[in-house]
Amino acid sequence: MGIGSNWGVEIAEQEHKEALFEEMINEAAALVAIGGHSRESAYKAAKELIDARQEAISKSEYSEDEGSNTICFFDSSLEGTTIPSGKRAQIKAIAQELRDKYEGDL
Repeated sequence: MGIGSNWGVEIAEQEHKEALFEEMINEAAALVAIGGHSRESAYKAAKELIDARQEAISKSEYSEDEGSNTICFFDSSLEGTTIPSGKRAQIKAIAQELRDKYEGDL
């Protein structure tokens, strides 16, 4: 594998890591806004959820709807928090706070 190939893999890995971080931040923000969690407990719970999802994906414990590009996990506890439309702005603001606080974990 050439230098360009390694660089391409590194870029893809970084983009994947960033996407997982964003998913985790958004889930944590939803847990704060909807579930009444503290920011720290929500971040920890969201991290555990994302890790469990990644494990389920590695074990092919999900189904995928290619038409809507969605994944449904066999274990429904991995689905995450449903966000009511009236909470989106609040969740977005909390997500920014969490992103700023935990960006070092990225």
